[in-house]
Amino acid sequence: MYKLVATDMDETFLSTSHTVPQSNIDAILRMRELGVLFVPASGRAYGSIMGSLRDLPEACLEGSYVISYNGGCINRVGDEKPIVSNRIAFDRVKALFDYVVEAGEIGMHIYTVDGDVWGWNLTSTELAYLEGHMDIQVFEGNSIEFLRNVPLAKCLYVYENLDLLHELALAMDPKLTEGLFTTFSSGRYYEFNPQGVDKGAGLRALAELLDIPLEQTIACGDAANDIAMLEAAGLGVVVSNATPDAAAVADYQATASCDDGVFAEVLKKFIEP
Repeated sequence: MYKLVATDMDETFLSTSHTVPQSNIDAILRMRELGVLFVPASGRAYGSIMGSLRDLPEACLEGSYVISYNGGCINRVGDEKPIVSNRIAFDRVKALFDYVVEAGEIGMHIYTVDGDVWGWNLTSTELAYLEGHMDIQVFEGNSIEFLRNVPLAKCLYVYENLDLLHELALAMDPKLTEGLFTTFSSGRYYEFNPQGVDKGAGLRALAELLDIPLEQTIACGDAANDIAMLEAAGLGVVVSNATPDAAAVADYQATASCDDGVFAEVLKKFIEP
């Protein structure tokens, strides 16, 4: 029997309008009745994730956990202080920032362990995309020295053309990303995490903490940054709108999209039987 379902947020659990489909809420309430834990797992900060879930009935997340920063942090629901956290060195982030300053058109997000998000060179399109589901503090200038003594969790490049980001990744000096875990997400982000940090590692750490065998976990996702989690779980499920690379490693591709609400299908096909 499955005991835990971990899910990506954007373009998987949330609809394209960043809301939670009612079918997902109904399915989670039934899952909780059956003793199955619901665990959000996102590249976003804990506070941002919880903000997107503020309208869920309390029973959905009662006694549960949140995997944030692509596995970099794990929080108990209701506690902003992570029980597991990983950091990326300031000098690594500075080198990536200095590079993107030279690149010109690319924007950047920098995430602190405490949950603050700083944005640089963000377009109006990006700000509109973030509105309502993630708070970000925009800064100007070509220096991040103000963050030197702040614990940092991860950073990312942002551009609305994912093909260009892939080209940028190939063109970059390999020393810039040496020792980092890199991935792509949401059709607009090139992400940089500390070495050994990914959603799969986050799921394994949480399963060990809760003494749940990985064979009794399900992971749901849609994009490259979900692949490690899809592979780590006992069952990997992607939504119908998943990217080809994520779909290729999944055990099952749902007929439901993120707008339909995939959890009803997961419940009916894999949990209730």
